[in-house]
Amino acid sequence: MKFLLDENFPLSLYRRLREKGFDAEHVIELGQRGAPDSALRTRLAAEEIVFLTNDAEFEDIPADFRSQVIISRLPQRLPTARRVEIWMKALEQFAARKPSERLFDLMPNGEILGWEIKEGIRRAGQSED
Repeated sequence: MKFLLDENFPLSLYRRLREKGFDAEHVIELGQRGAPDSALRTRLAAEEIVFLTNDAEFEDIPADFRSQVIISRLPQRLPTARRVEIWMKALEQFAARKPSERLFDLMPNGEILGWEIKEGIRRAGQSED
């Protein structure tokens, strides 16, 4: 499982993931800061990656998208170190479960909820068991 972190995520999360042995990339480390979302979407449509973002614009992924998208709903007012701890725990659990859904919300309590994507219909709140 490969993780790709959007540019709005701290590099400290990227480093922690790599230290824990995860295959991880960061948009900034790839030299793609400021790249348009369309460039990211092209990559995400073609590769099996878990993309972590704060950008709700990624809620509209198609059902046949190859990548998985986790949209973080953690409040930005939380200290960076606390957010990194929440993200790390959630991503470790996510990697262990290997869920099949394509779109997820990472909730403020650290729970990752899968969306059900149907043609023209999206429903949030499917809990991963």
